[in-house]
Amino acid sequence: MSKFIEKVEKTCQENQKVAMFIDMDGTIAVYNVYPEDKVAEKMEEDYDNAEPLKDIIKTLEKISQISNIDLYILSLSKTSKLTEKKKKWLEKNTPFIPQKNWLIITKEIGEYNKENRDIIKAKKIEEKGEQYDHLILLDDDHKVLREAQKKLGKNADIYHVSAALI
Repeated sequence: MSKFIEKVEKTCQENQKVAMFIDMDGTIAVYNVYPEDKVAEKMEEDYDNAEPLKDIIKTLEKISQISNIDLYILSLSKTSKLTEKKKKWLEKNTPFIPQKNWLIITKEIGEYNKENRDIIKAKKIEEKGEQYDHLILLDDDHKVLREAQKKLGKNADIYHVSAALI
């Protein structure tokens, strides 16, 4: 068993109800780097073929079998079209995470902007997290991880995606 799964199991043993929030791009799906002015367009074009990070997804599937943990997808999306593509990708690659637990925050419809991009996930976790004893975030973005650590404090475990590989 992986060290990451062991850590999550220990957290679940120590708490009655746990929520894990999982980023998509660069965490469970390969993230391609595009020129800043082309990101939305290229992601819309390419997302159907985004490679799943299978080892991470297998680890999450094992974690999903722990009885007192709920898994959530927590992802940012620049456009509504990309949001729909992400949903199709999730249906195909993470069927063990219920659709009601997909939190895809879309810039195009005003759910986030350039100014609050780094803190919006922590705010969303805080909102959802009220019904849980403990929270876990798995993400690849250091700014997001730092902001979540500041905002959520001791009530949360904040992991860079690399932690799920050990």
